Amino acid sequence: MDGMGVAYLPVQFFGSTSIISKADAERWLNVEVDEKAKSVTSLCKVEITQGMFDALVSFTFNLGAGALEGSTLLRKLNAKDYEGAAREFDRWIHGAGKVLPGLVIRRDKEEALFRRDGFPGDDVEIPASDNVASQDKPYVAPELPLKISRTLKEGSAGEDCYILNCALAELGFLATGDQPNRYSTATKGAVSWFQSKSSLKADGIFGPRTKAALAAAIAKSRKRQPDPMLDRAYCRLTRRHTTAHEGLESLLLEFISPQGNVLDSLRVVSGAPGAQKFRLPDDPKSFPGNLEPLPQARYTIADIDWAGGKDDYNTVHFHENNGIGPVFVPFIKTRPDDRGAFGFHVDWNYVVEGHSPGSAGCVCTTSIDDLKKLVRLLRLYDPRDIFVNWGLL
Repeated sequence: MDGMGVAYLPVQFFGSTSIISKADAERWLNVEVDEKAKSVTSLCKVEITQGMFDALVSFTFNLGAGALEGSTLLRKLNAKDYEGAAREFDRWIHGAGKVLPGLVIRRDKEEALFRRDGFPGDDVEIPASDNVASQDKPYVAPELPLKISRTLKEGSAGEDCYILNCALAELGFLATGDQPNRYSTATKGAVSWFQSKSSLKADGIFGPRTKAALAAAIAKSRKRQPDPMLDRAYCRLTRRHTTAHEGLESLLLEFISPQGNVLDSLRVVSGAPGAQKFRLPDDPKSFPGNLEPLPQARYTIADIDWAGGKDDYNTVHFHENNGIGPVFVPFIKTRPDDRGAFGFHVDWNYVVEGHSPGSAGCVCTTSIDDLKKLVRLLRLYDPRDIFVNWGLL
């Protein structure tokens, strides 16, 4: 600062450094932002919200108008595929052939801004009445964009209410299991809870702003974060947002090469029916005995423990509920306060005896053939790390 209170900033021109005032820097910034805003206005041929516009200006400021003009993002936007356009932000996270964490953060924020106000056409008033028979249906992860085209409130009924209840259940604001096609008192409470968590007016009415925030939260929870680069193969466990069986969500276990390529994969389950809540380790509701899937974290994979001898698939481990089967592969705790003793095994009760599906948090295959494949892959790639990524921060 000089004696007049003017700030000066170093600016680099072609390898040399010059000094300009803060006021000049802000003027240059405004000129460039205005230029990018004009480019966005020129390139977008459809109605967009303020949040969408601001996100596109940020994107263009970072990458240039040429990148936006030639992008699939713009093509989908101008075709009114707003959800498809929102998903395109994730493609622009690479530099020199690598995923750059800074760009991942920037694109996440731009996508959230793009979704902030909902999409054009979302705001439709609720009809005067809903004459729909009440029924419950099995939970199904809702598609994005959410197929809800009206304002919903307590007493509403219809397929859109079922979709809303499934969306709230996916994020843990309602219990898992069958969902009704009505906007019940429980739905209103869940919406109010979600609104309060999202810095929205907690009035329990599902309007366009709440819809936009809910869609953004679902998209964020489903987003796979980049794994750290390791010098050996590792495992990655993520959600598939589909049902496996008996109230259990189907999970994807992948074996990943040091270069980040998927070598092979298996469908697995974790946790018990009715307890399919996916949490972080520090969540106060993540406690021993809650029968939920193992928390999102990095775990170390130990050696294969056979109940009998090597490749003996007939002798089973002793367990009070007879649920482990012939093979157990422990996960070594990386923190002393981790919830429990997790590992790989087969869902023995369900596979062999046809009852009591699930686990108390362990990762289970759902057939003997898949257990044998898991053993083969563990021997082949010898991974020592498993990254459990539920899409939570």
